[in-house]
Amino acid sequence: MDDAAEASLAPVPAPTRLIPRRRPDGRELLATAKGILIAARRCSDAQAFDELLDVSRRHHLTVLGAARNLVDLAAGSPPRRRTPDAVRFAEWEQLLTQLPERRHAHAS
Repeated sequence: MDDAAEASLAPVPAPTRLIPRRRPDGRELLATAKGILIAARRCSDAQAFDELLDVSRRHHLTVLGAARNLVDLAAGSPPRRRTPDAVRFAEWEQLLTQLPERRHAHAS
């Protein structure tokens, strides 16, 4: 068998499936929200969690609900609910304007 025939018999890789983007789990969401607060406030991990806990209590949310709202606000995403989240979280809006602009990695 010549080289051309052997090359044509080589296995062809199967097409790759697109993997849907998954929602972050609670730990990832909480870690991201705490990271935002740590960067913006230059506080400790415990202080960031305490702020999330305080905001969640004042706004009658779970800690993960408060974290989700902060991450969405930081990402510029629209609120997930129809409630006036932008008004409820005005305390974080000014804080987020102080953060450096995000740099996106470009895949080549």
